Amino acid sequence: MYNLPFTGNLVTDLKLITETKSGTPRLNFKVAINENPGGDREKEVTHFIPFTAFGSTAENMAASLKKGQRVTVIARLKTYEKEVQIDGEDKSITMIGFTAQEVGPALRWQTAEVSKAGGTRKSADTFVDDEEDAPAAKPAAKKAPAKRAASKPPVDDEDDDF
Repeated sequence: MYNLPFTGNLVTDLKLITETKSGTPRLNFKVAINENPGGDREKEVTHFIPFTAFGSTAENMAASLKKGQRVTVIARLKTYEKEVQIDGEDKSITMIGFTAQEVGPALRWQTAEVSKAGGTRKSADTFVDDEEDAPAAKPAAKKAPAKRAASKPPVDDEDDDF
């Protein structure tokens, strides 16, 4: 399945769901995407696209992003059948949704400070940096640079054509 890019604004504050059947954290969120054909404000349409993120993507989003921020979402399309009643008749319809694979701040009109999310999760909102508690590693011994093999001719940089 292909990954599709979306850029828009987060519609609500994010609430991480940690109590799931599988035990994997989940985050349901919507992104408002404006469609502005030909730059005409009167014809502008806003689409509210629903996404679901799982695992560390969901956890890192909840810790990093908030309502109104502009994000870029790379997502995979998913389809599923749903039974509904229309005019008293049972019908099967095809629903679509998107599973977020990657999410980050869109940086055209905002800035971001990025840090690596490491360590282990202590609680829903707290990370413990495993490296802080670890003993300091000894610096690696420096090795002498490898000698060039005598059989290779030296490189002449002046003959480059590009």
